[in-house]
Amino acid sequence: MKSLSNNQELYKYLLDLTAKLENRNAVELSKTVASAGRHASGMSTEFLGESRIALRRVLEKENGILIVQERADLTVVLEQLNNALDNR
Repeated sequence: MKSLSNNQELYKYLLDLTAKLENRNAVELSKTVASAGRHASGMSTEFLGESRIALRRVLEKENGILIVQERADLTVVLEQLNNALDNR
């Protein structure tokens, strides 16, 4: 199960997911995730919000591109983002 403890770990997760999607020819989804990662140097809330939007889009549109464990990790990361943003 994927558990992130800080924004740096989220950023690394986004980079890894971007690479996986790109390698599997999911170019548009890869670009979406990469775009969220570019917000890492900005405000924390903006980075978390953009990450949540991008990861929701991946979950909705990946259509079997991700393996079961990758989809489960993505769901856990989204839950963490929801908790972080809803408790601000």
